[in-house]
Amino acid sequence: MRKLNSSFSMIAVLFVLIFIQIGQQEVFAASDKKIKSEAAVFNIETVAKGFEVPWSMEFLPDGSALVSDRKTGHLQRLNIETGELIKISGLPKILLKSKIGAGLFDVRIHPDFADNGWVYIVYATGSAEASGLVVERMTLKDNGLTQSQRLLETKPRVKGKYHFGGRLVYLNGYLFLTTGDGYFHPHLAQDLTAHQGKVLRIHDNGDIPIDNPFIEVEGALPEIWSFGIRSPQGLAVHPETEQVWANEHGPQGGDEVNIISAGQNYGWPVITYGEEYGGGAIGEGITRKEGLEQPLYYWLPSIGPSGMEIYSGRAFPGWKNSMFTGSLALKHLNRLVLDGERVLHEERLFEDKGWRVRFIEEGPEGFLYFGVDGGKILRLVPAK
Repeated sequence: MRKLNSSFSMIAVLFVLIFIQIGQQEVFAASDKKIKSEAAVFNIETVAKGFEVPWSMEFLPDGSALVSDRKTGHLQRLNIETGELIKISGLPKILLKSKIGAGLFDVRIHPDFADNGWVYIVYATGSAEASGLVVERMTLKDNGLTQSQRLLETKPRVKGKYHFGGRLVYLNGYLFLTTGDGYFHPHLAQDLTAHQGKVLRIHDNGDIPIDNPFIEVEGALPEIWSFGIRSPQGLAVHPETEQVWANEHGPQGGDEVNIISAGQNYGWPVITYGEEYGGGAIGEGITRKEGLEQPLYYWLPSIGPSGMEIYSGRAFPGWKNSMFTGSLALKHLNRLVLDGERVLHEERLFEDKGWRVRFIEEGPEGFLYFGVDGGKILRLVPAK
């Protein structure tokens, strides 16, 4: 009888191991179905699961990646091959209020990360009644963050809702940060004494560049690079021109794509191609005014653009210099075909999936990674 029970136990263990292995294969294996888009043929792979609102992804030199989750405030190291997640310790106190869209936003590493270990994070601070954004530089060692240095805190703190911004890019020793208008404070986007509704530029150590456009304007905050922006959720550096591109949410309609240049006013809320929620003009109801920039491209109706990547073409030559952005409202992956500073064509991928695509990141091998709310990370790989 003991020998029989022992045999049954061994069989049960074998079945459990087999089911675990099958489950892992389902999670990390590529779909057998090839997808043919306008300029590429690919498979979709699920890389990892277990996120709420995966906001950003940054690859490390060892091939792993850091993934931030806005809603939970977790920063995790992701093993790309196995999907294993390790929580990073040492984060500062983060304002986590999902009803106002607060939390942990972007994460970026310094180009010399292998030597200095520097990680830049963007997060919400304060309270639901008076909140703002912080850019912090920390040192990552093993799976812990130490040596915190606050580089920037937006001011004034405001009672906001959803429109934090929080996208960060590194370019030639500078950090560019997007900030939203706080939803209730559209007028601040035109106010140079406030950080809201702007793109800000600082040195990677927090110093203010002496050639910032408003540094000698009395009362203006010296970090401001450009202004007149509503809710910027995507920011990317063009791999060839090194121009900084951004997208932003319009109100009801009028989502925009812009090249972000020093000192430029992008118009919000004076001009917009959108309207009030439920209908009605915003301000004077105009779309153009002298001295205010026109968008390079805009969406009517809104798609709700999120993270952005301008693709290099390494794994998918047909997608070279295409701009990819997530869509939160219409739930798809959006591709814009670029010719210099012109948008020639738009393609919408995965409209049948119901995915609120939150970020897009090109991997070191040229695969395209993206995160979806609720919440997993997927990647597109060339079909064999």
